[in-house]
Amino acid sequence: MSALACRRSGRNPLRILAACAAFSLLAGCGGGSDDPQAGARAPSPGVSTLGASQVIGESGGTITVTGSSPIAGTQAVFPAGALSGATTITISHVTGAAGVPGDVLVVELGPAGTVFSQPVTVTVKVLPQYLANRAIGDPTTLKVVALTAGAAGDTLRTVSQNASQGTVSAQATRAGRFAVLGYSNATLSGTYAFNFYVMDARFGGPSTIEVDVPATPFAGSFAVAFPGYAFASELGTISFDGAGSYSWSAIRNNGVTPTAVGGSGTYDVFPDGRLVLDIGPVGNVLAGGDTFVVTSPTGDVVELGVGVRIGGAYGNASLSGSYGVAHYYSDATAGPLSTIALDIPRTPYSDSVNVPFPSYAFNTELWSASFDGAGNYSWTGTRNQGGVASPAAGGGTYSVGGDGSLALDIGLTGHLESGGSSFLLAAASGQPIQIGFGLRRGGAFSNASLGGTYAVTLYYSNPAATPAGGNSIDIDIPDEPFHGVFGVPFPLAAFSTEHRRMTFNGAGRFTWTGTRNRGGFASTVSGNGTYSVAADGTLTMSGGLAGNVLAGGSSFLLSSTSGQILRIGVGILW
Repeated sequence: MSALACRRSGRNPLRILAACAAFSLLAGCGGGSDDPQAGARAPSPGVSTLGASQVIGESGGTITVTGSSPIAGTQAVFPAGALSGATTITISHVTGAAGVPGDVLVVELGPAGTVFSQPVTVTVKVLPQYLANRAIGDPTTLKVVALTAGAAGDTLRTVSQNASQGTVSAQATRAGRFAVLGYSNATLSGTYAFNFYVMDARFGGPSTIEVDVPATPFAGSFAVAFPGYAFASELGTISFDGAGSYSWSAIRNNGVTPTAVGGSGTYDVFPDGRLVLDIGPVGNVLAGGDTFVVTSPTGDVVELGVGVRIGGAYGNASLSGSYGVAHYYSDATAGPLSTIALDIPRTPYSDSVNVPFPSYAFNTELWSASFDGAGNYSWTGTRNQGGVASPAAGGGTYSVGGDGSLALDIGLTGHLESGGSSFLLAAASGQPIQIGFGLRRGGAFSNASLGGTYAVTLYYSNPAATPAGGNSIDIDIPDEPFHGVFGVPFPLAAFSTEHRRMTFNGAGRFTWTGTRNRGGFASTVSGNGTYSVAADGTLTMSGGLAGNVLAGGSSFLLSSTSGQILRIGVGILW
């Protein structure tokens, strides 16, 4: 639920957004802790003890730690072509790294920073006491996380596990530090930026139509105002203490005057990665704690939110290169307005008149955007306005503040995660009401880049989901001349969110189950389909969805490039 829902329900509207404040999305945390319940942090140097060293050439090879080392069993398998030439590869045990839980084994694959031309399979150990300390009964929920100093961590996709050896294997695209982490309240720790898109038909009075009939017979057409009162975007920051409490502040744009809001509450991260906020929103968090997504599975508020952990120093150079961007917005100023026609032969007159869905006002866009690191950007993509697709392009200037705040010259603001892999966008004021997510493009991809289970949140409008015959107004005119004002029903059933558990087989097919909240009515839903991931990371799914995959496969974004069902979504490893 959002702050809007809370406001209407009589609960603290500031608390609710905090709970909502939830999408792809990452950033390093600071601070040191030896608390075994502490979350993943960007590591500081610590002490490295060499466990193994081996020269591996272009033809590939395997390096394994053996003997009595605490990290015995750790290994890295290099396929042919991963290295451009003979390289001395090392695996070290890192102890005393500030910000890393004391019961977590941290290993370093060197030379640090080496980029692999082909993914390397890294196998990392987990200590039994780590599982006991967090009451993790299902080791299959564990994930390998790449730890990067001063930047976002990266949760890696699991390729295999060995319960008897206590190891988890994942594919990495560069050398560095790695650890196996599970989920607990400590997974969410530090400060996050978040954005939200909200539909709450109870926020504000309904639209109306004034009907004047001077005499009969009468024929006339009456414009239907767009219900802009029901839509809002929210952008802010939320701080989690790693122990189940949070506080937040944000700006809410309800299309008139931006409003500052804030509050506090409690949260729970379950051992399987599910996230529940105290006022109802549910979602998931990446094992490294760098990204979370939430939505409302029930209730009148239909919403989607994404959060990314932030921290470190930023500037325009922090945003550089090519990004995929999913963008969703409602524009109350778009037109022409929908109209209804009245044909009154005589009085008394009574009829039920259908109200058309304002498709013209809803848009999705999928961009390929390029940022030059110096304050300029350009983009090309596809715009889907109410089911009509067309090519679109633009460009302008941007700025990244020292705290990571992001501003585009077209009225969008947001926040950049510390490593620059992703960013959030929203409209801080005025129309349109907008939300967007960006993921860095680049890397080597195939259908195998999406494999395993993901948590996926979707927000969408679907005109065809309105009741049979559409929403309608009952108009009664006893005599003439007549003047009356009629309320316009809001098309609740046309707006939905979904929280999906989606499994990709790595070969082009997926299945999913989840919960749909359609205008306040929850139901269990499921489906299946096909997908393809192009060599540049472009994702195409059956059902009209397209998007981009982040290198390593931990996150992806989605948008509708065609059709009247206008969707935006974010997926993260589950």
